Amino acid sequence: MSCPAGQYYSEASKRCLRLNLRPGSKGKSQLPCPDGKVWNPHPGSRRCILKTVFRKAYGESKAIVASVEQKRLRAMTRKIKTPVPKEHLIVKNPLSVAVTPVLKESIALQAGNPRDNAIMPPGLLRKDMVAWIQKHCKNQDDPVTMEPYMDGTLEEMRSLVRLGSGFCYNAESLDTHIRSSIERKVPIKDMMNPSYRLDEHDYGALEAVALRTNKRYKLPIEPSEKPANHYKLFIGKTVDPDFKLIFMFDERKIKKSGTGVVNYSAAIPDGGWIGYMPIAGTSELERLIREAFTRGRLFTQAMRPFKCCRFHIKKAKDYWTDDKERKIKALVEEIKDVL
Repeated sequence: MSCPAGQYYSEASKRCLRLNLRPGSKGKSQLPCPDGKVWNPHPGSRRCILKTVFRKAYGESKAIVASVEQKRLRAMTRKIKTPVPKEHLIVKNPLSVAVTPVLKESIALQAGNPRDNAIMPPGLLRKDMVAWIQKHCKNQDDPVTMEPYMDGTLEEMRSLVRLGSGFCYNAESLDTHIRSSIERKVPIKDMMNPSYRLDEHDYGALEAVALRTNKRYKLPIEPSEKPANHYKLFIGKTVDPDFKLIFMFDERKIKKSGTGVVNYSAAIPDGGWIGYMPIAGTSELERLIREAFTRGRLFTQAMRPFKCCRFHIKKAKDYWTDDKERKIKALVEEIKDVL
């Protein structure tokens, strides 16, 4: 059977599904599983599992193959380096260094007020629940079980959460997906629409639904990633008068001359180069980036090899050549969601 572009035919469900739901797909991030885990090939799982669990389910030989594949992906990730424009990293009398104390901590996802129609009103009859699903949910089926929502029990239908993207999920499945994303250190995105990142309103809707059946429910905890204390953040102007540089450096490795000139070239670790942003109109953006660094919300992995970032900040100069004001505003809003 042929499927539309961007979809594949699933033998298990006998229907066309999005390519990002293919077993083994990791979405756009393509990040490998942590050491000791492999990708679960079960349709709809989309998460890493312990190698011991995989071995029991699929056998020793397949476990070995899966483990080798993860080692290959991790090796590829370590090899990817962003070139650093070293000719711009010699600065006279630098004033834009953020000196930040470093503490390890974890941060609970922040719950905002749910959007209108993000959760099903209480006290509805079954026919009204069906009508609510038909009106508000872009997907009428559960993307994990492939079962129609309208065939579920009343309790199952009451547990639906509608994200800002318009797609609906069972609260338990959504909670599992969020925890899996945190464990894999990837952005928390809509499974059916990976371009959409969950925000505080989505977390608030999940919390409101989950508390109906579990009064002790707590939103998942997302560990912060703060570099060691000798790593500092630089945001400032060097050679180009129109752009600021953004990078992290190891203060133990900078070279200073007697005239106040500082050379950062050898002090930037792998993954520490972040990018450029315009000088004009970015004071709020710079403040938020500094706050993200201080709170451990900038890097997805704040140890070697460093992995950046939790928001789309790695930009070259040519990215800012047009529609600059809109792009700055969009990045400000994205960082606020992460914070």
